[in-house]
Amino acid sequence: MQHHLSPRSQAFLDRIDAWSDAGPLRSVAVRVGVTVLGPLVVLAGLAMTVLPGPGLVVMVLGLALLALEYQWARSVLGGVGGVVTWARELVLPRGASPRRRAFGLAVVGAGVVATTLLTATISTYVGAQAFA
Repeated sequence: MQHHLSPRSQAFLDRIDAWSDAGPLRSVAVRVGVTVLGPLVVLAGLAMTVLPGPGLVVMVLGLALLALEYQWARSVLGGVGGVVTWARELVLPRGASPRRRAFGLAVVGAGVVATTLLTATISTYVGAQAFA
């Protein structure tokens, strides 16, 4: 299944490509920066899935950074956008009644609260074991 970036995202990437192609030194600097920093940001996001921090958001930002230079990353980023669109439609369908939209928001809110409490409980347990 092929996913494409939104026209707005594609236009942004095209502007950055045009800027980086303005000179050979700039092009190499952008390519090296993206190639080095992109995976580091993705790895930092991966670490944040178990450490404090917005892990998923940081991983997507690293992927967006890689998408500046690599077509495979643009395809993956388009796939992530498709999943986010699908999830948004599942929770908040277009044309749904206000009651249905409120229910979707309540389910998402309950999920956020439940995962936060679970994370706090596990962190407290692990912390208590470390000092025991």
